[in-house]
Amino acid sequence: MPFAFVLSCCLFFGMISHIQAQEIQNEDQKPVKIGLALSGGGAKGFAHIGVLKVLEKAGIVVDVVSGTSMGAVIGGLYSIGYTPAQLEDIALNNDWNELFNESPSRRFQSMIQKVQNNRLILSVPYRNGNIGLPRGLIDGQKIGLLLNQLTLSYHNVVDFRDLPIPFACVATNLNTGEGVRLESGYLPEAIRASIAIPSIFQPVTIDSTIYIDGGIARNIPASDARALGANFVISSDVGEPIEPADSLHTFVDVLIQSVGFGRKKSDKEQIRETDLLIQPDISNYSTFDFDKAAELIEIGEEAARKMLSRLQALGDSRSKSTKKSFSEVQDSIVISKINIEGANDYLRKSLKTSLTIKESESLSVRKLSEEMEKIYSSGHIDSLSYRVSPDPHASGSILTIRISAAKSNTIGFGARYDSQYKASLLFNGSFNKIFTEGDALVTDLRLGEQLQLRTSYALPYTLYPESGLNVQAQAIRTTVDIFQENKIISSINVESITLDVQTGVELFRNVAIATGIHTEVYNINQAIGEVFLFDNVDGLLTTQFFLYGDSFDRAYFPSKGNKLLIRSEFSDTRWGSGLTFAQHIGNWEFRLPLTPDVSLLSRLTAGRTFAGEQVLPLHYQFYSGGAIPISIFAERQYPLLGYEVQELRGDNLRAVETGVQFQIRKNAFLQLKWNAASVSDDWEWAIASSDFKSGIGVSAGGKTLIGPIELTVMTQDFGGPYALRINVGHTF
Repeated sequence: MPFAFVLSCCLFFGMISHIQAQEIQNEDQKPVKIGLALSGGGAKGFAHIGVLKVLEKAGIVVDVVSGTSMGAVIGGLYSIGYTPAQLEDIALNNDWNELFNESPSRRFQSMIQKVQNNRLILSVPYRNGNIGLPRGLIDGQKIGLLLNQLTLSYHNVVDFRDLPIPFACVATNLNTGEGVRLESGYLPEAIRASIAIPSIFQPVTIDSTIYIDGGIARNIPASDARALGANFVISSDVGEPIEPADSLHTFVDVLIQSVGFGRKKSDKEQIRETDLLIQPDISNYSTFDFDKAAELIEIGEEAARKMLSRLQALGDSRSKSTKKSFSEVQDSIVISKINIEGANDYLRKSLKTSLTIKESESLSVRKLSEEMEKIYSSGHIDSLSYRVSPDPHASGSILTIRISAAKSNTIGFGARYDSQYKASLLFNGSFNKIFTEGDALVTDLRLGEQLQLRTSYALPYTLYPESGLNVQAQAIRTTVDIFQENKIISSINVESITLDVQTGVELFRNVAIATGIHTEVYNINQAIGEVFLFDNVDGLLTTQFFLYGDSFDRAYFPSKGNKLLIRSEFSDTRWGSGLTFAQHIGNWEFRLPLTPDVSLLSRLTAGRTFAGEQVLPLHYQFYSGGAIPISIFAERQYPLLGYEVQELRGDNLRAVETGVQFQIRKNAFLQLKWNAASVSDDWEWAIASSDFKSGIGVSAGGKTLIGPIELTVMTQDFGGPYALRINVGHTF
């Protein structure tokens, strides 16, 4: 009986598999042509990779691929030869949060950008004299560059039916709302149009037509797979289900839900075009769960394994199918010629001068992609794309770079609070193309206890490494507190109007030098307290030299890298300045990671003035005190835990700081610090510990949408007294 039972079961299941294989053939006995349709769904589209892994194990050779949104990314790469294992590697080893972040990567930012960026809470477009809203939160430039890199081997293919696996992706025409099947053009550009989630990404213009995310019109592209010639369609659907209203917590959730109501009808139509539907259970995941790629891939595998018997039958029916032929993914290329298109001649020449790529030189694809990201990160370009195609006249490839100059004017707003200067507001205007494409004008107005109006004009010579001319004019009013025996005895108002003309160049990544002329007219007024007599000095004309370095991984709470400032300034009455002096300052900070969550932090500072018997203006002396750096006259004011801001003052400064930083959560930090400083009018090479004032502190802080928040408890020694200092918002 047992043997007969087992034999009967084998015959039964064999007959079922035979029937399933027969069902797959159409009535006319035409060969089965399998189409794979991959839906949109944001990060949930990673589940498609798990589906592909099971299809591969089942021996399914796909004849055509269609994709919408994230399905277009996965499907487009699969169609040119990326294996499921390679796609999994791309999903797991790219920082997707960084790709969806509009700000240029900090490691590629110029020194000017590192100072100017991270100051505003809000920035909106300014067009024709009116403040507006952007068409998308981000323009998708970073993910566009990634697609350029990943599809490089097929940049020259115009008809997507000529790809190893014929491919099409769906985008939505913003003028008509109709779904459009993109099956020709420039592959990374077509994919980029398909993923342009409305209100998140800027729309994409192709041949004068404006496109947004294909999921708006047709999220499951089953009919598109049939249009490519498929007569058996496998659809993988990771679209958003309709959720209860009380479960929608963000504007993105509401946006996706509102689009989902209109999509339901399309989904039903597309499922009717589907022969085998795979629906991974992604109900517990959101569109932006990119950090959960491994889980989503596994969910896709689980869903596809439930269809394994049908998939294996399908694979058996195509045992004689020919395996697709793919070009190898290129690791390096030889550039025989470089073409630059777009913008104007000045910016194109600046870009040409900036390139480290040489014609007839072999370079890695990664280096090429990095070079393009550097150029884009310069801040003088709105968009950049590149295309590599065979050179018909030489051995190698033609690199065509297309750029558009930064032209979007913006109005921005910033706010901060700190224990010393209380609330401060920043109003910012950034304007491009003042005299030529690539230049920029930035104006800041700071209101609060410190008043500042600053306008800077930048004209690039080269984009990366950045070199150029910078002209800055500013008017400042701030208070300098005069201490005696740890108490404020007077407050002095310093008012100054300055004009700086500088030229600079980045020597190599994260290091720049600059030199220039500084002119200043200033007025120092007694505010309260005793009468002070100052020399009748109201103007300076100085020459300056700067060496900057900044390789910190983050603007706030960095965990690794170095930051360096060396500054020399010379003034002489012989060329019309009000004083003769020389002043030098060196400040070096570094962060050394001990573990992924623990870093050693340190700072060394030295400032020296050569002025003879002359008395420097108050705002040219060095100061130490407080828990955080002071932004106005930042190159002469340094923190000292346990002391008040500006409590120590003199012509010369020596300071040291050391401590440890703990990363408690993703954006939460704890710091334990000790520091000491010596500020005096005389410089002695012999250093005695009695010359230094020291303090200790504990800081807890984090990064938020309105900027960093930091609370510091500090004291001169463990016996107290203790003081609490608060800092909220970006530094400006």
